[in-house]
Amino acid sequence: MRVVEYEKGGRKYLVQLPGEAPDSDAPKGIPIGPPDIDDLISLPEPFSTRLHNELFARRLFTLTDTMKYQNEVRAALQAALRIDVQTIQEAYQKFESLKAQEA
Repeated sequence: MRVVEYEKGGRKYLVQLPGEAPDSDAPKGIPIGPPDIDDLISLPEPFSTRLHNELFARRLFTLTDTMKYQNEVRAALQAALRIDVQTIQEAYQKFESLKAQEA
């Protein structure tokens, strides 16, 4: 068995494949993680995919991982949210620029 990374729908996954299987069989492999938990906690896109990939980047694949590395879970959440903060700040900046032009 060997471990292979693949991407589906913008999300990264790690799976096990038999040694002779091509990488293109990754979607059929034995999942290692991270699991798709969005159906269980109802997160909106694109935040859900960003969080998934942050969990992947930190190799938080199991309940044991999340219990042992709680600071990494927090860091994944913060990293996934950081983009939203930047988006909000950019929107405010555009709003203030438009407001200044009207004055």
